[in-house]
Amino acid sequence: MSHSHSSNSFSHFISTYVFSKDHKIIGLQFLFSTLLWFLIGGLLALGIRWQLAYPWEGMPVIGPALFSGEGGQISPEFYTTLFTMHATVMIFFVIIPILAGAFGNYLIPLMIGADDMAFPTLNMLSYWFMWPAFIFIGLSFFWPPYGAGSGWTSYPPLSAVRTAAPGSDWAQTMWLMGVTFVGISSMMGSVNYMTTIMQMRAPGMTMFRMPLTIWGMFITAILQAFALPVLTAAGFMQLTDRMFATGFFIPEFLQV
Repeated sequence: MSHSHSSNSFSHFISTYVFSKDHKIIGLQFLFSTLLWFLIGGLLALGIRWQLAYPWEGMPVIGPALFSGEGGQISPEFYTTLFTMHATVMIFFVIIPILAGAFGNYLIPLMIGADDMAFPTLNMLSYWFMWPAFIFIGLSFFWPPYGAGSGWTSYPPLSAVRTAAPGSDWAQTMWLMGVTFVGISSMMGSVNYMTTIMQMRAPGMTMFRMPLTIWGMFITAILQAFALPVLTAAGFMQLTDRMFATGFFIPEFLQV
């Protein structure tokens, strides 16, 4: 009896707090995940600012361990990686998820009088599709010999050619995989937000009676719905250039 009770309690915990379909829980999941990445992005920014403030001095504490060959100073290749990963983390893992994922999930149903989002399962998947992105971007930072260093914009051909720069091989491929998953997650969220706002408002709440916060979320969802399919497809095409030798972004007769 006790074994059955503990098993049911565990299943209830998993369905309620891990793979939850409740918009408030999903909003909190986005919030706590982005706060963790916010701290990581802040540490990356600290490394960038240390290099700018003291370019000829070794980094304290971790410098001798990480950059023993450079006398404890940040190497040029690692500085490029720091810059790339800081911008990537702050834009794709902090700004977008905390404003759209966390506040959007938590506030939209509450402020328009809906019970939940229009597609609760899709809402859950929009959060869990972020986890492959977390893993791939994290791997791209630690992948030898250097992490991804093509910038957060990842313009080709620098980002499309595997031999363009240190960190342009598997590290950049991992980075592109991560950003592709971010795009898929955001597209799921944008469809959910637009449908919820258009179809599930309380009786009497016309579009022009909605709170300005909901209008902001609505416009954000529309922009995501138009922009992210293009950007995600571009990231996927870059992946095929790198892994299957297609020619979407690599000019013919390019010399590196």
